[in-house]
Amino acid sequence: MRKIKAIMLLLVVIIRLAVQWNIEPVQAADKYIKVGDFIEYIVKQMNWQVDKTSKDPYIDVAIEKGILKKGDFNDYSVYLTRTDAAVIANRLDELIHLKYGYPEDVYEFLKDCTLFNNKLFYSTEGKFYPKGATRETYPEEQFNDEVVLSLMHKTFQKKDLPSTGFRTKYKYIYDNDGNILKRYMEIGQIPLDKTSGDVDPFDKDSEIIKAWNIIHDGERQVKAVLEKRISDIKAIPKSKREAVAAIVAKGIIKGYSNGKYITNREFRGNNKITKKGAKNVIQMVLNPKTRSKISPDGQLIRTTNLPKNAKDYPYILASFPNDYYEMKYSFMLLDDYLTGKMRRDEYAYPKEVDYKFLYNNFYHNKLTLEIGKYGYYDEMLSNVEKYLQHIFNVDYRTVNKKWKEGLASSLSFYSWQDFIYEDIDSYVENIKKNRIVVELDKIAIDPGAIYESREYLRVRAYVRYRVKANDMNVPSDQLIFGSDISNLKKSAWREEIFDIFIDDRYEDYIYKLSPTPFIPLSNFAYIVSFK
Repeated sequence: MRKIKAIMLLLVVIIRLAVQWNIEPVQAADKYIKVGDFIEYIVKQMNWQVDKTSKDPYIDVAIEKGILKKGDFNDYSVYLTRTDAAVIANRLDELIHLKYGYPEDVYEFLKDCTLFNNKLFYSTEGKFYPKGATRETYPEEQFNDEVVLSLMHKTFQKKDLPSTGFRTKYKYIYDNDGNILKRYMEIGQIPLDKTSGDVDPFDKDSEIIKAWNIIHDGERQVKAVLEKRISDIKAIPKSKREAVAAIVAKGIIKGYSNGKYITNREFRGNNKITKKGAKNVIQMVLNPKTRSKISPDGQLIRTTNLPKNAKDYPYILASFPNDYYEMKYSFMLLDDYLTGKMRRDEYAYPKEVDYKFLYNNFYHNKLTLEIGKYGYYDEMLSNVEKYLQHIFNVDYRTVNKKWKEGLASSLSFYSWQDFIYEDIDSYVENIKKNRIVVELDKIAIDPGAIYESREYLRVRAYVRYRVKANDMNVPSDQLIFGSDISNLKKSAWREEIFDIFIDDRYEDYIYKLSPTPFIPLSNFAYIVSFK
């Protein structure tokens, strides 16, 4: 009898396992969405009319609308990947919202223009300028009528166009020997004095200039995502990378965190996307207000668990912890600030240091047509990163002339201050004698945390590093170039936040914003902020 009961119990267990085994694959399959079902969901959400007599009515209308292209898929019954969801969603977004809200041809034209002194400059190498044409064969008035007026009048309302009308003239860039380097069409408005042959800048509040800024800021953001913000971008087919970057930049698909102070995220493009996730993607295309917020340089912004002083910043990055933002600003450590003697116009919080602030206070009279709107800003951040890469990444066994020149080129000093090269040589002698190795693990900079103190900018940076040396009981500037860092321990990994002092230099018509070698890099503010 016992034997029969045991056999019966075993049969029950086997039956239950078999039933569960059959159910689980079905449940797993139901979790994900197939390409055809995704397309059907989009068509229904858009209320597009379908031909019910067609074999594939939803596929046909999707191809007709342009969100699907012939050859995208060989089989619409396969499960949809995250990459293909992004590609289709981006096409739908551009169909509904256009390119940053502008028609394709206007987007292409303004994208290829340079903005300088509130005038547009279109290169004669662009597609809207006839190939092989010259000033003699293609007068500036013809370009004005056929291209500028045609595009602007069909896009912008009459009240948004210059009241005096558009004017276009050829503009040449020459080298020192008088040779033409580049040809542009200079575009602006007719001066009030119509007898003048000049091109006046557009008004400050011009909708055309606003459109240029929206398009170029958007393109910078997508470019940043494409180049820096997707850690597994190489796993995505080249033909689909730009669409994936665009959908990330728009805050429609966030990806997955790679950890604290990591400035990129994992997309996992080859993974299947769930039904819920796919439908959510389309809802965010249809309702832009529901999208995640993305910083100008393409990083995910968080809106919860914010630092105590979040109001000081334009945004807070998701991967940066609160300590990064809550560290005291250097001006808060000055006696004048502590005693209330420091004037409010002597410092500026990060939220105040926007492009307009930088332009007005640092380089409004230094910009050129060739440098462009963000030239000095991008160069400054590049110099900061280069500086940190050098001082926190040096080995007595491999340090060489290239390292020394690289460090010097990242710093701000005048040609007559050539003693800086002597300081670098002296540092190199010390690290060789003391067998010093400075090892860098990570640098993270949020451009939204730049602030100003008494006419000097500070760029905040997180650094994880360690130092090895025969003798650690020496001044820190012998261990790490130009530093005043306390309590360095041999081989111990350190995580610190530094505010890097930025100085500007203008010499031989070259302007530069970069770290100064005259103010030591210090961890004092970090220590007193969290002691």
